[in-house]
Amino acid sequence: MASFKLRFRPSTLPEQEGTLYFQVIHRRTVRMIHTGFHIRQDEWNDTTSSIRIAGTPERQNFLRLTASKIKWYTNQLTAIITAMETKRVEYGTEDIVSAYKQLPTCPTWFGFILDMADRKAKVGRPGTAKTYRDALSSFARFRQGTDIALDELNAEMMTLYEAWMKSRGLKRNSSSCYLRTLRTLYRKAVEMGLTTDKGIFRHVFTGFAKTSKRAIPLEAIRTIRLLRLPAGSPLIFARDMFILSIYLQGISFVDLAYLRKSDIRNGVLQYDRKKTRQSLNIGWEPSMQAIVETYAHLTTESPYLLPIITHADGTERRQYEKAEHNINRNLKKIGRIAGLRIPLTTYVARHTWATTMRDMGYDLSIVSTGLGHDNLKTTQIYLSSIDTTVVMEANKKMIDKILK
Repeated sequence: MASFKLRFRPSTLPEQEGTLYFQVIHRRTVRMIHTGFHIRQDEWNDTTSSIRIAGTPERQNFLRLTASKIKWYTNQLTAIITAMETKRVEYGTEDIVSAYKQLPTCPTWFGFILDMADRKAKVGRPGTAKTYRDALSSFARFRQGTDIALDELNAEMMTLYEAWMKSRGLKRNSSSCYLRTLRTLYRKAVEMGLTTDKGIFRHVFTGFAKTSKRAIPLEAIRTIRLLRLPAGSPLIFARDMFILSIYLQGISFVDLAYLRKSDIRNGVLQYDRKKTRQSLNIGWEPSMQAIVETYAHLTTESPYLLPIITHADGTERRQYEKAEHNINRNLKKIGRIAGLRIPLTTYVARHTWATTMRDMGYDLSIVSTGLGHDNLKTTQIYLSSIDTTVVMEANKKMIDKILK
């Protein structure tokens, strides 16, 4: 059976890096396979035929990643020789070298996630792309910037990552969100044959923990709606967007930002949720129109319903994210003015709509407090199976209660 060993050849030039290569031996024939990796002589342990991790933190990161890739290529070379032995056919060192040269570039975890994020962005899923990049950013900080071969990921590493997030004050749902995203990406890598499924997420929490209450009562909504705010203040716009979000059945801010004037037809607002692609119908009420008309002079040349996205120039996502940041900052100020005990944000509107509808006695198949509270999948099932006219009527009654 053929054998191989990782070797290091020093450079003939002083202060230059040497070359790492595999020495393959079969039936007394010796061949070299260049790995394409280079290290300094003092970074090579000839006794163990392995890379010595030393130097500055940046150099150590480079050496760890190189060692990780070398291990992947070592496993691939082992698999090549095993496959040739299993076939019980004649083969030589040339066949081994040829098969090795056909291997793809070693897939790394960071590189794979960035590739998946780019793919999502190209097919019009910028939100998902951002979610992938945010998860990568968190995991990269945990790894101190050191990438790793996909095959090197393991359950212990994920357990340590979860503990690292907890030590930095992340709440359980936040850490779970990152871990769920990484699990989704890992499963994609497995499906693509880039690694084998080793169940690396089996010891970490990837569910949904119960959170503190984010809804506010009807009395608080009325108080916010009737607050006397300084004329021309950005607080007024923030307040109006919050109230409109409640009127529109707890619409998420991204969906609110992307609403178009053409979405309103025959007294009904119809739009597709950015997150789930689910189509929703909302009865268009005078109270909604009144808020929209307040800002109509700012959208005369825009296809969008509200002045959140003002330029259709490819920066739409950046515009709505900036607007959401500013609105949330101002909503927190409004919340303090109104004497609320919880920070007021755009997301509070979503919780408030669901909770208020439930408290008004509507069946959960209509209200579905699982609008992100307990089980999103169940929510989607309920919402897609009920008559939307029932929801419209219930929403109208809730708005009437606010306006009383």
